[in-house]
Amino acid sequence: MLGASALAGCSGTSGGDDGGSGSDGSSNGDDTESGDGSSGSQVYDTTMVSATNNGVPANMHLNPIATQNYDDIVGAHVFERFVAYNFETQEFEMVGLEDWSVDGETFTLTIREDLNWDNGEPVTAQDLVTQFRLEEKTSGAIWDFAESVEAGEDDKTVVFELEEETNPLLLKHAIGSQSDRIYAYSPVYEEYLDQDAAEVQQFAWEEDVVGNGSFSFESKSEQAWTLTRNEEYYNADNVNFTELQILQRADNSALQQGMRGGELDAMSSMFAPPNIANSMPDHVQEINTPAKWGYGIVFNHEHEHFGKQNVRQAIAHVVNRENVAQNAGPRTKAVPDAVTAIAVDDQERWLGDDMDRFETYGPSASQTDAAAELLRDAGYTKTDGVWEDENGESISAQYATPSGWTDWTTATNTVVDQLNAFGFDFEIDSKPISDFYGGYIEGNFGVGAFYWLPGGARSSFPFYPLRWEMLCPDIDGGHAFPTGEKTIPAMDGSGEMTINPLEEIREITSMTSDDEATDVIRRVAWHHNQTLPFVAVTEKQEQTWISGQNFNTPEEDNPNLGIKWASQWLPRVGEFTASGN
Repeated sequence: MLGASALAGCSGTSGGDDGGSGSDGSSNGDDTESGDGSSGSQVYDTTMVSATNNGVPANMHLNPIATQNYDDIVGAHVFERFVAYNFETQEFEMVGLEDWSVDGETFTLTIREDLNWDNGEPVTAQDLVTQFRLEEKTSGAIWDFAESVEAGEDDKTVVFELEEETNPLLLKHAIGSQSDRIYAYSPVYEEYLDQDAAEVQQFAWEEDVVGNGSFSFESKSEQAWTLTRNEEYYNADNVNFTELQILQRADNSALQQGMRGGELDAMSSMFAPPNIANSMPDHVQEINTPAKWGYGIVFNHEHEHFGKQNVRQAIAHVVNRENVAQNAGPRTKAVPDAVTAIAVDDQERWLGDDMDRFETYGPSASQTDAAAELLRDAGYTKTDGVWEDENGESISAQYATPSGWTDWTTATNTVVDQLNAFGFDFEIDSKPISDFYGGYIEGNFGVGAFYWLPGGARSSFPFYPLRWEMLCPDIDGGHAFPTGEKTIPAMDGSGEMTINPLEEIREITSMTSDDEATDVIRRVAWHHNQTLPFVAVTEKQEQTWISGQNFNTPEEDNPNLGIKWASQWLPRVGEFTASGN
């Protein structure tokens, strides 16, 4: 459910606490006339200040296809998205595209006529064809369904030939997440078309970056990124300030302090517990949108202990998910009723009357008796308060967790305390983000914290999260989940059922209606509920923050607040403008 916190002041609020300007000091009413032919719109010599904790800007780049060290927060301002998904209306809105359509075995995209690169050149079909062909090398989502891509009848039309008639919703979500951007300026990227994927994935675009978003890359340093208003942007009239600065901040506490103290004007995503949220000045507005993402437990399915279904189920029974949510941030955390790869708000819709059949694993209790029975059935015994296998080896592991994510740190502490109190032998291993991902990618782990949904609009259609939990491309399948045919208890309680979950979920691609897909979704969701590729612990509400100290902010019922991230989207549509104070 979308909402804007009552912490917010009214649209157009100015002034504020602590004397902070949230800018470089130039936001005191100096203005310039727009030089882009924009009908004399007033553009203030004002800097909007935000922050990133993705890494030191000097070490980061702006090539979205090279995911390592790409700063997606900055890239979201520099590159336009194809479409925007509104979590309030649950509909897509056209952005970089003018239209899209599905007809049989073709999927056609029409680029908006006035979408230009910031050097003044038009964005053409050739740019998108180049981009999609490169993404074929890197297994981009659209290539689960597409056979080829070509320019259409004009230089603004792109046509995919599909492998078969495909569910239109899958196609739209394949290019419709908020991270899907139009970035492949053909003169820069076309040289990689005849090279291996590794070549374009190693290209760190740091100089002469050509974008098409509301801001253009200007410079970067150890401390910050500097972007400038893109006068070629089709909605440039909506952006009435000259500069955007994105500071480097190492952890969540620094971000909270920056937002509270007036250093920052906006943050795309920043967790704040109730005491911090309540301490924000009145001119700071909190915007909540569904994350379709949250804290979960991932297993190495080749591990001697965690590769056993009984051990995973025992862990799920022991973890009191409500207690985790309460400790880690109850105002922004929800607990799934059914432990499976379907987002909290979507479970009732997709599971329907069968939802009562799904194992809950006790969301508000540690079901230690059920867990103990499962472990005894798998040959474990409890000695001196610790569960051991037949060789006297305890169920022990380094429990990996990312450092700097304060709510996750709290969640991990709670989970590990619960599991160790039951008789597991876990030690928390807190790692910087790069090392955290690296250990999972290499399969160098037993169990740890990881998100159980891929996040964003794509997670609202169960095909994506159900498949994602099995393949987990974010860690290159480092959890080694076996995806072949399995025999599991039947959903209706009558014996057993056989299922090949990856093959079955693939069947949805050719199903053109939700009704047709529902039976498959329920079967695969049941498989996940029994075999537990992940344990779904909590799902979060995103917390985006904007300040009205130097900027005009929207009313809390503004429909534009349903599009993530508000701090990136609102300037584009003229709903976050410099006040000139």
